[in-house]
Amino acid sequence: MKKENIKISLTEFMNFVNKSGSAKSTVVSTAKNKREEEYAHYKDYWLKLREKIKSVHKKNGNHEDLRSILPVIPLEKKDNYKLTIDGYCSFWKKRIISWVEPPKATWLIGDVRIELNPELGLAIRDKIYVVKLFTTAGVGIDKKHADLILNLMEQELRSQVGGDKVIFAVLDVKRGKLFENKTRDISLSPLLNGEAISFETIWKAI
Repeated sequence: MKKENIKISLTEFMNFVNKSGSAKSTVVSTAKNKREEEYAHYKDYWLKLREKIKSVHKKNGNHEDLRSILPVIPLEKKDNYKLTIDGYCSFWKKRIISWVEPPKATWLIGDVRIELNPELGLAIRDKIYVVKLFTTAGVGIDKKHADLILNLMEQELRSQVGGDKVIFAVLDVKRGKLFENKTRDISLSPLLNGEAISFETIWKAI
């Protein structure tokens, strides 16, 4: 097979991993068709929320600062945004949070490239949490799904952080539920590697 730059998002890859049978091919086909169009931020449903959460923490803001985004959100998105902001605030509570710049990396396996860009670095008490926000509309995330993301973050980002205080985490924003990789587990790495190779094979065959 010829060398090719197959750049996909973490969300697309995790959708692939969690499917079976012909549904896997559908995920790859959809991702490949998207590559034919230039990525546009206006298509990113949750972009404004993710940017606002980061901005609020960088400025040591509060819950009301986060909710101040609602008046500028289009009416058709407003209910979803409100529910998700409420979920984030239920995670935040009254914790004193300081901003830490999160690490980034590109996972390369075969011709597949996946950008790992956790949105948040949060210092809470004596721990630093590097957090990937899960915001998919109408869909929750369970531990099995979160563990896949956490293993990949641990595998690719640990070398960029120092000390024992850093914990990689995935936040189901709407539910305010945090999944943490406290044990630094990377036992799912062989599975992830195999899935990436399978993704590449299907991509080049369609």
